[in-house]
Amino acid sequence: GQYALGGCSCLSARWRAAQRRPQSAAAMSSHIWQLLEDEVEDYAEGQDLLDYMSEGDGEDFDSLEPPVILDESFPSSIVICNLPKVPPTKYEKLMGVLTKVIKDFGPIDKIMPKNRETDLTEGCAIVTFKDKASADSAAEQLDGFVLDKSHTFKVMRMDQFDDIANRPDEFVPQRTLTSYSRADFRDWLADRRCREQILLRYQAETEIYWHDMMVGQPVLCYGGEREKAQKKVWCDWRVEWSPWGSFIATFHQQGIALWAGPEFTKKVRLPHPNTKEILFSPNEEFVLLWNGADPGSNDDKAVRIFHVLTGQCVRSCRTPYLPPKDAQIAPGAGEWPLFAWSPDAKFIAECTDSRVLVRDTDNFELVPDEQGKRNGLKFDNLKSFQWSPKDNVIAVWTTEKDNNPARLVLVEIPTRKELASRSRTQCEAEVHWHSQGDYLCLQVTKLSKTKKRLATNLEIFRIRERSIPVDIVTIEDVVKGFFWETKGNRFAVLTMDEQGHKPRLLIFRCGAEKTEAIAGFDLPSNSFNSVVWAPEGQYFIVASVASASGASSSGDLLFACLTQSNNLEILHKDEHYMLNTIQWDHSSRYVITAVTQPIQSDMGGYKYSMEAGYAIWTLQGRNLLRQQKEKLYGVSWRPHPPSMLSDAKQNEIRKNIKQYSKKYDAMDDQAKEAARQAFRRERESKLNAFLEILDRLKDWKAERMEENNWAEAMEAFDEAQGWTQEEHITEEQLNVTEELIAVEQPRSAAGARRSQRCEALGPCAPLYVAVLGLPPPMPAIHG
Repeated sequence: GQYALGGCSCLSARWRAAQRRPQSAAAMSSHIWQLLEDEVEDYAEGQDLLDYMSEGDGEDFDSLEPPVILDESFPSSIVICNLPKVPPTKYEKLMGVLTKVIKDFGPIDKIMPKNRETDLTEGCAIVTFKDKASADSAAEQLDGFVLDKSHTFKVMRMDQFDDIANRPDEFVPQRTLTSYSRADFRDWLADRRCREQILLRYQAETEIYWHDMMVGQPVLCYGGEREKAQKKVWCDWRVEWSPWGSFIATFHQQGIALWAGPEFTKKVRLPHPNTKEILFSPNEEFVLLWNGADPGSNDDKAVRIFHVLTGQCVRSCRTPYLPPKDAQIAPGAGEWPLFAWSPDAKFIAECTDSRVLVRDTDNFELVPDEQGKRNGLKFDNLKSFQWSPKDNVIAVWTTEKDNNPARLVLVEIPTRKELASRSRTQCEAEVHWHSQGDYLCLQVTKLSKTKKRLATNLEIFRIRERSIPVDIVTIEDVVKGFFWETKGNRFAVLTMDEQGHKPRLLIFRCGAEKTEAIAGFDLPSNSFNSVVWAPEGQYFIVASVASASGASSSGDLLFACLTQSNNLEILHKDEHYMLNTIQWDHSSRYVITAVTQPIQSDMGGYKYSMEAGYAIWTLQGRNLLRQQKEKLYGVSWRPHPPSMLSDAKQNEIRKNIKQYSKKYDAMDDQAKEAARQAFRRERESKLNAFLEILDRLKDWKAERMEENNWAEAMEAFDEAQGWTQEEHITEEQLNVTEELIAVEQPRSAAGARRSQRCEALGPCAPLYVAVLGLPPPMPAIHG
């Protein structure tokens, strides 16, 4: 039996495998006997061999020596693949080259196997080092080493060889990074009453409310009760929504925390101490954080980009050197690091003093040019750049310097193809993209030699048309602001004369052939400086909004509508003193105006503290709620993700909106009736409870009346006062009504007879008298 066991390598392997398994002695004995019988049956004379084997239990397995377990690992060996396959004449030369490459990692012993059929090397080498540390260092540094144009090293450890060689033909990747489920992130959109959510950040509170029209005031959805019960802080500083409303990002000393789901549970932590700014990618796949470090601070982790689903940091870099302070990259960007995501989040652009660096978000490497070189887009005198809201197209504006004119360049990414360009001299300009990327407006203000502002040209680029034609609209007055209609082909312009008077609102439409003016309105005040369009277009608000520079506002509001036939209608005029925030909800039904203060304790915060609060309005301008909030730092509607309906389906719903609205009108009526009934029941229950208390007091008083002689004491008290009861009647004239009553005058006998005849003829009598000049005929009298 021992001879058979020692002569079978396969059985030996099974024996070692059996020894590794923790089994009892009896179970192991039975298992080994079964292995022996199965293996011996494979031999021709196996039956004779079994005759020499003992049928007893043999020795106790507990008394046997433990089996020798051999070390089958090769920790100090690596395999280098993708080597050239050479004949024997070049074998030594290749070994010499390989030795030079890996000699810096210490003493080595290398083998390069050959193919017996072709007599060429197999294209790999097995290299053994002195220790495991040297092997690990060589594997890490040599992996990806470029030997020549056709051969790049692929290095693996020898212990990984069996796993790699035994992989199935169909590779199934294993997930090594932990993540979370996003199945319930959009459950709030399924609200039966189609309510919106509002985020409030004030004092030390961070709260999310439902905007409920039936209740008449916001209804609390979540205010950090779970964290308060655990004596934790939900938010240390600022709080923001993600672009699709899936996450709430809260700022903490250690970094950023993302919360999501119906209960707003913490999904991931993004460590980045002292985060000052946050920038989500449009599809919420990545998030960029910046700690406010200066470009010269040499902080290699000032800017960090994280993968939102896994929380893994995919890129870190220093704060880039900024263009001049007046450079504009995106609205409200200010001086913080100039980064911008492409609309599909496949690229991220970074601005320096003279370059736009565009990186691919697959590996965050620079996008290569036509020659395959990875470098940025170079622009002298770079002023601003903006992504198209829908396409991977960058609009770059460079200023005039020396003999180089100012230029607008449209560049397609990643091909770097220049789609269009315009050069201008002696001017200042601003770039405005249409929300759908269909148009781009270059607002060019001409300057005289003394830098005095002259007329303004609005150059409208039709991006979707062939060769990108340009329409030019000239405005002689001073332009205060340019505002595209959301999802439309119209735009608004605020103007005033050179003295700062005569403010006007002008509306233009980009027609099929040209851009033309369609409406104008003289504004009642020169304080209006902003136009805020509804997300669905058509409705807009002309407002006086406090600027970021600190200039206060009167808070004037004009709610207006632009019909499909291009008629301008002013719906309502109101005010919200010192307002600095205006935001429409996603459905274009409601709008929030607010006075918020900076979260830092500076003079700006004190300036707005007395008026801090917010108001909610309908699209027609009816005020639904006005609430003061001490230390209100921020208020915003929850964003919506993109609709999953096709454009055709959305247009069908818009055309048949009245049919859909009947369902929700009925639901609103039911909710209103239920609210009324609940109010009546509550009022009746409180009234009945009060009357019941009065009845109990009355009964208790009656029971104690005779016992305490209260009646006699009251009579004695009245007599002692000397009061007498008298009745007086007072007449008061409430109102006087005067009415003229026709009084019939006495008539002669002939007049009486005529009256009788006219009454008999009815309405025909005046005809005989006035027209024919004849007395009316006598009516027939039947006996």
